[in-house]
Amino acid sequence: MAISTVLIAAAASAYFTHRAQATTFSLTTFVVASDTSIDMKWQIARPENQTTYCVIRAQNDQRSDVGYATVTIAAGSAVTDFSYTLRTESKAVLAEVLGCGASTQLRVPTPNFPPGAKIPAQDSPGVAPNIQ
Repeated sequence: MAISTVLIAAAASAYFTHRAQATTFSLTTFVVASDTSIDMKWQIARPENQTTYCVIRAQNDQRSDVGYATVTIAAGSAVTDFSYTLRTESKAVLAEVLGCGASTQLRVPTPNFPPGAKIPAQDSPGVAPNIQ
Protein backbone atom coordinates (compact mmCIF):
# COMPACT_ATOMS: atom_id res chain seq x y z
CA MET A 1 0.00 0.00 0.00
CA ALA A 2 2.76 2.45 0.96
CA ILE A 3 4.69 1.73 -2.26
CA SER A 4 1.63 2.38 -4.44
CA THR A 5 0.99 5.66 -2.59
CA VAL A 6 4.58 6.73 -3.23
CA LEU A 7 4.29 5.81 -6.92
CA ILE A 8 1.03 7.74 -7.29
CA ALA A 9 2.54 10.77 -5.55
CA ALA A 10 5.64 10.60 -7.79
CA ALA A 11 3.49 10.38 -10.94
CA ALA A 12 1.34 13.31 -9.83
CA SER A 13 4.44 15.37 -9.06
CA ALA A 14 5.92 14.61 -12.48
CA TYR A 15 2.62 15.50 -14.19
CA PHE A 16 2.29 18.86 -12.44
CA THR A 17 5.98 19.67 -12.97
CA HIS A 18 5.56 18.99 -16.71
CA ARG A 19 2.37 21.09 -16.85
CA ALA A 20 4.14 23.97 -15.10
CA GLN A 21 6.81 23.96 -17.83
CA ALA A 22 4.38 23.95 -20.75
CA THR A 23 4.45 26.76 -23.29
CA THR A 24 1.33 28.91 -23.48
CA PHE A 25 0.51 31.52 -26.11
CA SER A 26 -2.06 34.16 -26.91
CA LEU A 27 -2.60 36.13 -30.12
CA THR A 28 -2.84 39.78 -29.08
CA THR A 29 -3.41 41.54 -32.42
CA PHE A 30 -3.33 41.12 -36.15
CA VAL A 31 -3.60 43.72 -38.90
CA VAL A 32 -4.16 42.98 -42.58
CA ALA A 33 -1.26 45.02 -43.92
CA SER A 34 -1.89 44.36 -47.62
CA ASP A 35 -3.28 41.78 -50.03
CA THR A 36 -0.06 39.79 -49.53
CA SER A 37 0.74 40.12 -45.82
CA ILE A 38 -0.71 40.20 -42.34
CA ASP A 39 1.09 41.60 -39.27
CA MET A 40 0.69 39.40 -36.18
CA LYS A 41 1.61 39.91 -32.53
CA TRP A 42 1.38 37.27 -29.83
CA GLN A 43 2.68 36.58 -26.36
CA ILE A 44 4.29 33.36 -25.22
CA ALA A 45 5.02 32.10 -21.72
CA ARG A 46 7.66 29.37 -21.63
CA PRO A 47 10.50 28.05 -19.53
CA GLU A 48 13.22 30.71 -19.46
CA ASN A 49 15.94 30.35 -22.12
CA GLN A 50 13.93 27.85 -24.19
CA THR A 51 13.93 28.18 -27.98
CA THR A 52 10.27 28.06 -28.99
CA TYR A 53 8.54 27.18 -32.24
CA CYS A 54 5.12 28.58 -33.14
CA VAL A 55 2.90 27.58 -36.06
CA ILE A 56 0.82 30.46 -37.41
CA ARG A 57 -1.60 30.83 -40.28
CA ALA A 58 -3.79 33.32 -42.08
CA GLN A 59 -7.04 32.44 -43.83
CA ASN A 60 -9.28 34.03 -46.43
CA ASP A 61 -13.04 34.57 -46.20
CA GLN A 62 -13.59 30.96 -47.37
CA ARG A 63 -11.52 29.67 -44.38
CA SER A 64 -8.78 28.40 -46.70
CA ASP A 65 -5.17 29.05 -45.74
CA VAL A 66 -3.46 31.86 -47.61
CA GLY A 67 -0.37 31.98 -45.35
CA TYR A 68 1.23 29.43 -43.02
CA ALA A 69 4.59 29.28 -41.25
CA THR A 70 6.58 27.77 -38.44
CA VAL A 71 8.34 30.63 -36.64
CA THR A 72 11.39 30.10 -34.45
CA ILE A 73 11.56 32.36 -31.39
CA ALA A 74 15.05 32.48 -29.91
CA ALA A 75 15.67 31.48 -26.30
CA GLY A 76 15.11 34.33 -23.90
CA SER A 77 12.89 35.54 -21.12
CA ALA A 78 10.03 33.43 -19.82
CA VAL A 79 7.34 35.83 -21.09
CA THR A 80 7.92 37.24 -24.56
CA ASP A 81 5.90 39.40 -26.93
CA PHE A 82 6.64 38.53 -30.54
CA SER A 83 5.75 40.19 -33.86
CA TYR A 84 5.90 38.65 -37.32
CA THR A 85 4.70 39.63 -40.79
CA LEU A 86 3.18 36.55 -42.40
CA ARG A 87 3.32 36.58 -46.20
CA THR A 88 0.05 35.54 -47.83
CA GLU A 89 -0.91 34.18 -51.24
CA SER A 90 -3.94 36.51 -51.33
CA LYS A 91 -5.85 38.75 -48.95
CA ALA A 92 -6.34 37.33 -45.46
CA VAL A 93 -9.26 38.11 -43.18
CA LEU A 94 -8.07 36.32 -40.03
CA ALA A 95 -4.91 35.08 -38.36
CA GLU A 96 -4.25 32.37 -35.77
CA VAL A 97 -1.44 31.03 -33.65
CA LEU A 98 -2.10 27.30 -33.92
CA GLY A 99 0.44 26.15 -31.36
CA CYS A 100 3.80 26.81 -29.71
CA GLY A 101 6.29 24.52 -28.04
CA ALA A 102 9.88 23.44 -27.56
CA SER A 103 9.83 21.22 -30.68
CA THR A 104 8.88 21.68 -34.33
CA GLN A 105 6.70 18.57 -33.93
CA LEU A 106 3.54 20.34 -32.77
CA ARG A 107 0.03 18.86 -32.88
CA VAL A 108 -1.62 21.50 -35.05
CA PRO A 109 -3.84 21.46 -38.14
CA THR A 110 -1.92 20.88 -41.36
CA PRO A 111 -1.90 23.57 -44.06
CA ASN A 112 -5.15 23.84 -46.00
CA PHE A 113 -4.32 25.86 -49.11
CA PRO A 114 -6.81 25.86 -51.98
CA PRO A 115 -5.88 23.69 -54.99
CA GLY A 116 -3.36 25.44 -57.24
CA ALA A 117 -2.41 28.07 -54.65
CA LYS A 118 1.23 29.13 -54.54
CA ILE A 119 2.44 28.80 -50.96
CA PRO A 120 4.27 32.04 -50.19
CA ALA A 121 7.88 31.95 -48.98
CA GLN A 122 8.33 33.37 -45.49
CA ASP A 123 10.95 35.73 -44.09
CA SER A 124 13.30 34.44 -41.40
CA PRO A 125 12.72 33.35 -38.65
CA GLY A 126 9.63 31.85 -40.32
CA VAL A 127 9.57 28.85 -42.66
CA ALA A 128 6.75 28.00 -45.05
CA PRO A 129 5.52 24.40 -45.21
CA ASN A 130 6.98 22.16 -47.88
CA ILE A 131 3.92 20.45 -49.34
CA GLN A 132 4.37 18.08 -52.25
